[in-house]
Amino acid sequence: MTGRHLKEFDDNVFLRLGGILWRWEICAGCLGGNKCATDTCQARRLRKCQRYFQFYQAIVVIYSESSERTQQAFITHEDLWNAIKLLQYNPDLTRAEFAQKLLPGKSDTAANRNLPDLLVETTLVVKVLAMVDCSALHHSSDRLEKGGSRIHWKDDVPFAKYLQDIFPTGTHPFLSYPDSSETGAIKSQLKATKLQKRLEITFRATHDIRNHLRLYRKENVLEIYHHAAFLKEQLRLTRSIDDQSSSAASIDALPRQLVLEVLESLQGILFPLSDRKSKRLLRRLVCTNGFDPEIMQFEFASIRRAEEENVRFVYLADRLAELYNESQNPQPRGWLQRRMERRSGARYMMMATLIGVVCAVLLGIGSLVVSSYQTWIAYQAWQHPVAQLGR
Repeated sequence: MTGRHLKEFDDNVFLRLGGILWRWEICAGCLGGNKCATDTCQARRLRKCQRYFQFYQAIVVIYSESSERTQQAFITHEDLWNAIKLLQYNPDLTRAEFAQKLLPGKSDTAANRNLPDLLVETTLVVKVLAMVDCSALHHSSDRLEKGGSRIHWKDDVPFAKYLQDIFPTGTHPFLSYPDSSETGAIKSQLKATKLQKRLEITFRATHDIRNHLRLYRKENVLEIYHHAAFLKEQLRLTRSIDDQSSSAASIDALPRQLVLEVLESLQGILFPLSDRKSKRLLRRLVCTNGFDPEIMQFEFASIRRAEEENVRFVYLADRLAELYNESQNPQPRGWLQRRMERRSGARYMMMATLIGVVCAVLLGIGSLVVSSYQTWIAYQAWQHPVAQLGR
């Protein structure tokens, strides 16, 4: 049976993709475009994942249109899906090894091709599987200064090791310990509504999970990974599996702890669904900024384990701490703010000191003027003495 060309899309394509990524069990009726035949069919989750499938369609079309047909390793969706399954079940493959296996039965052709020609294919596979852009940056040198640097998947690095490198862990004295009394106070200051009011910040959707909570100070923009449906499907997939903080020996792309932290940062910190103002802001972002509507749907029993009610932060601890510090001591942005440094105790102290210095200088100048005038009067009296009366 001939596979579907990469430019052809319908619900059948997306259902089969869900089966590959998240082990969806789809009945024959749904795959054939007919009425659902069983109550256990997971095709009903198709609509919930529309934002992710839109992302898939966009990057696949870009790949298909930007590469010449004779140089493409992927002509059909099945070609791409086979590559995804190859990486899922062989996470210890290096990028060079993975690239050489993308053209099965064409080893001579693969050997004669330059490896950079296959960087597009390997990048596409990782984008679909993990929503991570593993390509090298080809931007101006100021990209690093802006905080947009990223680690690309090198030819001699296994895929599992690459995932470990791009998602380092850290600890925070409060955020990494959800039972701490200070944790709730910190989280309350990280609501998107408060950040927007205090920092006048703008929220921008990102498709790369590594950019979640990345703050661009010069642009005053906070990037937010918004694909909640993708996160929920990953959690459903690993809910009954033993904890996999590392994906080195797993066919699942992302560590479960990371997925939990990203979803909790969305629904529990930035946009707590119990808060009316936060929910209103989130609804506006969904309508105008293309955020995934699934962020507004809270689920627990079907995606989390009983012990995961309170999430500790180890992957996102540093970024949350950085965001909290910025909210409490925002960096000055304008010319006057950079000199006066307002909106914090230390900056008010500097302002008061500067004002005191200016007043002291003005008083000193005034005293100098008065002293000079008194000296001039004394000098004139000495030069022109007044005769005493009666003489």
